[in-house]
Amino acid sequence: MEETCKSRRDAARASAAARLFRPKVLRVVLRWLARLGIPACDLDDVAAEVWLCAWRSWPKFDPARSRPERWLNRIAVHVCAHYHQRAVHRREVLTDDPPRVPDPRPDAPSLLDAEESRNAVGDALRGLSMPESAVLIEHDLDGLPMLDVAESREIPLSTCYKWRVRALVALRAEIERREGSAR
Repeated sequence: MEETCKSRRDAARASAAARLFRPKVLRVVLRWLARLGIPACDLDDVAAEVWLCAWRSWPKFDPARSRPERWLNRIAVHVCAHYHQRAVHRREVLTDDPPRVPDPRPDAPSLLDAEESRNAVGDALRGLSMPESAVLIEHDLDGLPMLDVAESREIPLSTCYKWRVRALVALRAEIERREGSAR
């Protein structure tokens, strides 16, 4: 007996789902919402909220208690009531002035600092007399790939990387020496 009731309930739910979840009912829900005072600009969002609430509460739907259209209409009325309740607190401030966005470009003092740093590094590089510094200049400043630098110097790639590291260590030492003598 219980299995028969369950199968009837499942059949009724399947029939209700077939009646509800189709494009014609979507248009009906949009008409309900328009009649309930939802502005046209918010109709799609509120309709989506109605369908989301219907999907969430579908496991609780009992076809023996009411028709599926009536159940969906109650959900639409409930969602509209919440929409209107929230509309009281919604405020939009319209201005003629666009919002001020900070300029992403660097300002003059930071440009000067960057230029001073570049000049200091260039002076320190020119102060190095090692052949390894040429690898550093070609790769890091001129942007040549390390493979091209190694081929132009006719040295192995690993040696080219080692020379670059040596030049970086010497450059750091030269910059620290210059900063120490400037103080």
